[in-house]
Amino acid sequence: MNNSNSNGNSKTNESIPTMVSMQQLEELATLVSQPSDKIQPKPPNHAPPYIPEFEQPAILKQSKNWSRAILWTLMIVTAGTFIWANVTKIEEAVSATGKLEASGATKDVQAPVGGVVKEIFVEDGMQVKQGEKLLTLDNTTSLVQMESLQKVRTSLMQENKFYQSQLKGSNSVDVTLLQVPASMIDLTKSRAALLAENQVYRTQFDGHSKNRLSSDQLERVTSSQVELDARVTASQSEIEQLQRQFEQTNIKIASIIDTLKMNQGILNNVSSLAQQGAISQIQLLKQQEEVRNAQSQLDQLTQEKARLLAEISGGKAKLQNTYAVSRKDWLDKIAVNNQKIAEIDGQLTKAIVENNKKIAETDSQISQTQMNLKYQEIKAPTSGTVFELKAKSPGFVASSTEPILKIVPNDKLLAKVFITNKDIGFVKEGMTVDVRIDSFPFSEFGDIKGKLVSIGSDALPPDQIYPFYRFPAKVELSSQQFLVSQRNIPLQSGMGVNANIKIRDRKVISIFTDMFTNGVESFKNVR
Repeated sequence: MNNSNSNGNSKTNESIPTMVSMQQLEELATLVSQPSDKIQPKPPNHAPPYIPEFEQPAILKQSKNWSRAILWTLMIVTAGTFIWANVTKIEEAVSATGKLEASGATKDVQAPVGGVVKEIFVEDGMQVKQGEKLLTLDNTTSLVQMESLQKVRTSLMQENKFYQSQLKGSNSVDVTLLQVPASMIDLTKSRAALLAENQVYRTQFDGHSKNRLSSDQLERVTSSQVELDARVTASQSEIEQLQRQFEQTNIKIASIIDTLKMNQGILNNVSSLAQQGAISQIQLLKQQEEVRNAQSQLDQLTQEKARLLAEISGGKAKLQNTYAVSRKDWLDKIAVNNQKIAEIDGQLTKAIVENNKKIAETDSQISQTQMNLKYQEIKAPTSGTVFELKAKSPGFVASSTEPILKIVPNDKLLAKVFITNKDIGFVKEGMTVDVRIDSFPFSEFGDIKGKLVSIGSDALPPDQIYPFYRFPAKVELSSQQFLVSQRNIPLQSGMGVNANIKIRDRKVISIFTDMFTNGVESFKNVR
């Protein structure tokens, strides 16, 4: 800087230095305060101006009034701000998002059963009244199915009637008119044949009920009876012959006994005479021979009598056995036939039970088909607005498991919102809510006042749409429409909303104290 000043002394147009030291100022003030005689005369005008040289910079002091004013202003502003922060309160609100829903549940309209849509009477966004016809289904398939089911049921009923008549032994049902399996027809024929055979055996057994037999059965009974009579006659003839032989033997025995007695008497007389010597010994021996021969004939006849008596008893037993064997044979055959009949009856009963099950299933299908025919016209279950109509044109295939359309009831709309679990602490029912509709910008249309009417008792788990725990809540709206360009535009179900729930009034200073507290707490967690 000194170099620049020295260079300026030689030039008249150089500027005065901007920095002046305090010492130079004091020296200048001393010179000004001295008497005029001590002041050096001003050099002539043609001489260059005198510019003193300063070796130290000078600092200019501001006025103390300005400092005081600034200080007081800062103090007043700070105090005012502190007082305002302690006195002024602001509303603390919790934000929650959701959508508008009808207070009544949305009605899913489903077809009772699958079918093809024939006519459509509504479209999306259309207002309908309860009971109003929405669409109709084609009933051609149901009618064909009904006719087929009724035919099946009639056939099963007739088949069961046939089986029951067979079990009762009646042939009143004409099997040619029925669709009965060939195997079952064979069983019924076998059963009828067994019953007829048993009837023949019983007639042979007891000799009654011949008037109930057919001509073939009578021939069988007659033939069997002739055979039995022939055997009985043969046995009786044999017995009679033996009895005649027995009687002849008895006659012979009586005769030989008389002969034996006579010869024995003669022998006794001859023996006494032979002892006296009146007759010869030869005559005595001849008489003894006569007695022995008579005794021998008597013994033979006695044995023959015993044999004939045994044969007569055997013949009688054989005759009785002929009857017993025949009766036992008939009873055995009846028992065998009854067992076969029982097996056939079991199969017929099983067929009846299975047919009854099929009839029950068919009745159920008929009832379902009748219901389908009854509900071919699908009507509105409630008054409201149609939306999500899937059937856009006839020919649409409706499923019984998925709704064909939905109806939003004409009830008041509620805002269903979800409050995060960290904001639920001070929220309770009855709080005031500012509801902003996403479809109507807040800066232009404002919001709608509401009241919190319900809060869920438990948090819902996160999902793809809301990846956080949340409590469902419902807000009742004070208005159901917006005024736009002098006309009312009604709110619609499904519109997105952003609700601000006013939970409490809070002092402004608490915001700063919370920030300070959070800052202090953050230092505690630093490792």
